[in-house]
Amino acid sequence: MPKIVLAAAFSGLLLLAGGAGAQSFPTKQVRLVIAFPPGGATDVVGRILARRLSDEFGQQVIVDNRAGAGGGLGTQSVARSEPDGHTLVFTVAGPITAVPHVNKDVGYRMSDLAPIAIVFRSPLLLVVPSTSPIRTLPDLLVRGKPANGQPAAYGSSGVGALSHLGSEMLNVAAGTSFVHVPYKGTPGTLQALLAGDIQWALATGNDSKGNLEAGKLRPLAVMSEKRSALFPSVPSMAELGLEGLDLDTWFGLFAPARTPQPTLDLLHRTVKKILGEPEFAARMRELGGETPTDANTPAAITAGLQKESAELQRIVKVLDIKAN
Repeated sequence: MPKIVLAAAFSGLLLLAGGAGAQSFPTKQVRLVIAFPPGGATDVVGRILARRLSDEFGQQVIVDNRAGAGGGLGTQSVARSEPDGHTLVFTVAGPITAVPHVNKDVGYRMSDLAPIAIVFRSPLLLVVPSTSPIRTLPDLLVRGKPANGQPAAYGSSGVGALSHLGSEMLNVAAGTSFVHVPYKGTPGTLQALLAGDIQWALATGNDSKGNLEAGKLRPLAVMSEKRSALFPSVPSMAELGLEGLDLDTWFGLFAPARTPQPTLDLLHRTVKKILGEPEFAARMRELGGETPTDANTPAAITAGLQKESAELQRIVKVLDIKAN
């Protein structure tokens, strides 16, 4: 009997030690890498999340903007960092599911990162300057035909970014030859668009919202089969005659793949708590997006990422898209 009691007590101590290890995180400040420049949608949402994580953990969460390579530079820095949970990356889909297919030298694979949570979803809008003579999607598509002169140019947040791949999908679906001009993030793209350097762009509802409300941008379509509840007056690609163009964008939080499971679990529970707060959800809607309410477990996210990655890899191969 004493041996049994001793063994049970020892097992209990092991469980307590394991739990204590998870609860001791974080032991120092956390660095949240945002893979795009300051001022864009990813940066705005990421900074809101960083402040709430600081509150929850009682440790400072430092934002580190690392732009370049369509988000690949910042994402690579986290994939190669110490896997202890103190270095995380907040990014859109492209650097996770697309850039590794486009840039073989980017230095990481999707499997080098562990998903914690999807924080924000927003539709992709095709926008032009409000001063543009282009008023409808058919008007724009005419300007993408080589027979009608030099095709118009569109901008993206980098080679392999979702805005790039989505725009090339439009080229294929519509039989157009719009010229690609990459920028280091959406803010640079929108600046070029408003300056008249490019004629159109795909941008998230978050990135577009301020300029739309100020009357500086005109939305022609949303990249989806159905209209977005966030922008109900904007027609979908499908209702304008272009089927199969169904893309939105998500912003997610990731850690290095070899981060201890108790730390990943704690991070997931903490972010899930934040996403469930009415104030946080309302703020995301104000910014032109929504917080996911289902299928937001690491396992479900991984399955979704694998499916998305396979589809984008197919697009990259068909279009022969490569980093310069």
